[in-house]
Amino acid sequence: MAAIGAAFLVIGGGRAAVADPGASETLTTSVIHAVSVHRGQVARIDYRADDVAGGTVTIDLVVTSPQGAVVRTLVSAREAPVGVVQVWRGRVWLKTGRYVIAAHARDASGLSEAQAVPAALSVQRALPPIIPSAAARRAAFTWAARRAGRVAVAVVDSRGRPFGFHAGVPFTSASVVKAMLLVAYLRHHATVSAAMRDVLRHMINYSDNSAADAVYRVVGRRGLAKLARTVGMQGFRTTGAWVSTRITAADMAPFFRDMETWVPVRHRRFANWLLAHVTPSQCWGIPAAAVPLGYSVYFKPGWLGAWVLANEAARLEGHSVRLGLAVFTDRNPYSSYGKDTIAGVTRRLLRN
Repeated sequence: MAAIGAAFLVIGGGRAAVADPGASETLTTSVIHAVSVHRGQVARIDYRADDVAGGTVTIDLVVTSPQGAVVRTLVSAREAPVGVVQVWRGRVWLKTGRYVIAAHARDASGLSEAQAVPAALSVQRALPPIIPSAAARRAAFTWAARRAGRVAVAVVDSRGRPFGFHAGVPFTSASVVKAMLLVAYLRHHATVSAAMRDVLRHMINYSDNSAADAVYRVVGRRGLAKLARTVGMQGFRTTGAWVSTRITAADMAPFFRDMETWVPVRHRRFANWLLAHVTPSQCWGIPAAAVPLGYSVYFKPGWLGAWVLANEAARLEGHSVRLGLAVFTDRNPYSSYGKDTIAGVTRRLLRN
């Protein structure tokens, strides 16, 4: 897992703690900034001792619970000149929660500080591993560039960052837009009748065009456009028919990754079930590559003609990560070529 080389610095300061009666009257310590860090990542803590007498002191840097119990000693008996900021940098493997960082010092005569000003430490849950890695993205995009026809790829990685190859190029949607029809319908219907659930099931599980026509008559061109605006799509363009809607991989990868955000809670289980149970004959491309690697795939394929155009978009979940992926192809030289392109890109992206 890649490391972040610095902590996020937030509010500074903290409560003052008075030392024991044997303390030096002028020696003080302070932790300069509060720190917030993800568990397992690298944090930087700045601290110092001040004394009007000058000289050198011996400093300990400790992490305590909010109640004052020492949890971890970061620095022990470090000699340092007074008035000079000291830096501790290292990975934080504490449990998720809130702590206090404090510095304690002793002068040459052995007297401790009169006052210690601590700072807050917040440890957040660990970041997910970075998937796909930078090397995997390079391999996938380089390979995609060598494929015949037109290819576009967009991936939203495990930390929510978008990457792509020709991701903003518009493609004819074909049946990929049926996922948008599903979401648009569910957003505006508190309940779904048994008959309509069957229509939606045929539209997604079997990519039935007659079922899509029925849903489109309800949602309409305006409903699709409204959904596109709501989720922030930049390259979406409606036409007179759902099948010829223009979409981009850059829009579809985040839409699929975060689709649950746009589906009402009462309908999420139903929507996920549909997207996870596409008929086996249509489970090419992304699921064919990702499922053997241990991912659950929620997806929708689309194609025109004898797969001259083959598109696919998906959400992948597994290995403690969630990804959004869209791979679009057009002008494929033969029927299986686009499917192979989509599967090949997916395998390379997931190769870590």
